[in-house]
Amino acid sequence: MSGPELPASRFRVPSDWVDYNGHMGDFAYGIAFSRSVTALMEDIGLDEAYRAAAQATLYTLEMRIGYQRECHEGDSLVVQTRVQAADAKRMHLYQEMQAEDGTLLAWCEQVLLHVARDSGTPRAAPFPPATADRLAALEAQHHAAGQPAWLERRTGLG
Repeated sequence: MSGPELPASRFRVPSDWVDYNGHMGDFAYGIAFSRSVTALMEDIGLDEAYRAAAQATLYTLEMRIGYQRECHEGDSLVVQTRVQAADAKRMHLYQEMQAEDGTLLAWCEQVLLHVARDSGTPRAAPFPPATADRLAALEAQHHAAGQPAWLERRTGLG
């Protein structure tokens, strides 16, 4: 992804991420993208202390991964996360996984919902004001990078 500096998470493919085909299994891409969302949560104030005190967190509503290249055990990966949009309770993220040389390995699109669990029944809840402000700032900053072409494609055979 080009444009403004984007939050990034770094990984090295462990052996338990490798499947019977000898390359990183599809499940492991989801793990890497999910862990990158957790890193973003830390950045926007939804860290472990917040989650414990507020009894609130993010739930994934939708996730789509596009696989571009294989990854193998020991490969170094970088996942960058872009806030495409955010409202009072939800965020739309676009992530890219790249090799050290910048080769695109996979992309991920996610929609996440802020959920309060304090009543015992999970329910959608507005982001804390500081988090909403941080998301708005990231959305504005990342908007300059434009809409990734992958997001225009629909899933299907046609």
